[in-house]
Amino acid sequence: MMRTMRIVAMLAWRNLWRNHRRTIIMLSAITIGAWAMIFMTALSRGMVSDMIRDGIQSLPGHIQVHNPAYRDDPSIGNLIPDTDRDIAARFGNAGISNWTSRIRVPAVVTSERDSRGVTFIGIDPQRERTMSFVADDIVEGRFLESVDDTGLVMGARLADILDTELGKRVVVMSQDPANDIADRGYRIVGIFKAKLEAQETAMLFAGKATVQKMLGIEGGVNESAVMGDD
Repeated sequence: MMRTMRIVAMLAWRNLWRNHRRTIIMLSAITIGAWAMIFMTALSRGMVSDMIRDGIQSLPGHIQVHNPAYRDDPSIGNLIPDTDRDIAARFGNAGISNWTSRIRVPAVVTSERDSRGVTFIGIDPQRERTMSFVADDIVEGRFLESVDDTGLVMGARLADILDTELGKRVVVMSQDPANDIADRGYRIVGIFKAKLEAQETAMLFAGKATVQKMLGIEGGVNESAVMGDD
């Protein structure tokens, strides 16, 4: 049996190199095909990882905490206490790297030239730096400095639509828990440029405490987000 296998192997080897050009072409095709398959697999995995990371950094986080009634009625009336410390105590060291709480409400922003419907988000800038894309994508001005910051951060595309710019004032209008109109003037202190244009046109950011005062909900938020280690 071993003798037969040895003879077959010798014949096969000689047959391979009987036509050098054919063998080299076949080996090249196999090498290129295998390399292309590995490259495309790595590229696809990288793209998926980037999409997941970008999606998570678009504010959802890994876990969100809401009022039980929020899914049926995502309004400012369905609040939860501003519980960053409670979240830390509740999860402890169970793989939690960061957390934050936000106020997220529909609003209308008005400049001297135009108006636009947006999602108005009150944030804690210090916690938000490691939670979302906004701080890293500032292209003009600055990011918010504290929860009491009275400035406003908006997307570059939204600034173009409203025909406004850094340093100008705009008015933001929304509804408080009693469904009354709440409005306030803000000065634009930062402009961000996101990977997705929809994020630039749909989101406005201000200090959480400032938004709470505007809406009359001191001590309340309607969203807490948690990030894990992985």
